[in-house]
Amino acid sequence: MSSTSRARGVMVARASAGIALAALMLCAQSSREAYRAAYRVWHEADPNLERDAATAGAPIGARADRMAAEAARYHAERRSFLDQFSHENSLAWLAASPPEAGPARANVAGDYAATETGIVRRAIESFRGDPDPGIQQVRNMLERENLALGALTASLAVRDQAAAEADAAVAAVDEAWRKASDRDREMLALIAKSGVSVDEEKAAWVEYYRTFSDAARGATPGVTPDGGLTPPLRPAEPAPRPSITPLPLVRYTGDWIFPQTGGLYHGAQPESIDLVVREDNGHCEGRMVARFKLPAGSPGDPNVRFDFKGDFKNTRAQTFALETSDGSQGTIDLIPGPAFNLLEVNVQIAANPGKIRQANAVLIKK
Repeated sequence: MSSTSRARGVMVARASAGIALAALMLCAQSSREAYRAAYRVWHEADPNLERDAATAGAPIGARADRMAAEAARYHAERRSFLDQFSHENSLAWLAASPPEAGPARANVAGDYAATETGIVRRAIESFRGDPDPGIQQVRNMLERENLALGALTASLAVRDQAAAEADAAVAAVDEAWRKASDRDREMLALIAKSGVSVDEEKAAWVEYYRTFSDAARGATPGVTPDGGLTPPLRPAEPAPRPSITPLPLVRYTGDWIFPQTGGLYHGAQPESIDLVVREDNGHCEGRMVARFKLPAGSPGDPNVRFDFKGDFKNTRAQTFALETSDGSQGTIDLIPGPAFNLLEVNVQIAANPGKIRQANAVLIKK
């Protein structure tokens, strides 16, 4: 394969890559709108459901069923988008072998020119000083051939240099090709992992809305294959479990963290917060581990770790007694935020000097 052919192959491969990437972006933009639209419908379907849940009753159950169906539809659209992106629009052509360089060049012309140059020069030397006019004519002809062979040798050197540069360019393309193929495989693996997370999130949302439906109807609904809720079987005498708190317990319980970007807080700035809240028969037990950012040069301890417990009460804000790892006492308030997955924590500690005494932050549910 000539260096020109190799260069043309590289340009074709790059053009193909650009076309494939453009098609991928257009298709991704189109299919992405489906799950974005489903997300908007879901979140605008019934924004007051949780606020009204304290009243319970069949209307709440029907509304919860609708929200569960919309949540399932959104996650199904999102999973469909990920599958389409992965299986139809991935850079699958990268899995093929990259454009190959031409076969190793056999330097036949160069060897021939070198051999002929040696023969001609030896002949010239052998005829040097011979007075025979015929021999002198032969010697002049050999001199011209020697000049021609020198020009040929120089041209071959230029050709070899250009071919070596072309080979180096093809080798660079091969390396870039392999790296792109590796990145594509990593991307597909991440998309597959995201798809599993979407399925798990979908099941969690359906279960979340099921708690409203159960409390309102006193029955356990079934889950359809597409993740929606089937109409629950009504018992002869509904007996919904009374709510301990004015909001569902899931607004307080679970695993919560302080977001790495855009987190809201008052007072000491959190670097990280991990909060775990569990409920058993109306009793709460929890643990919080946090680290705060202190002013430069401050000798204080940025770490806070404590356990807390108590009974849930019929109040929106739940207050529990806490005890830190060094024995200090205090309280923690759990206050549901404006969204289902937000929880405000307000911590007051009778701490020793150099320890964090109070903190306020908005956490997000894992």
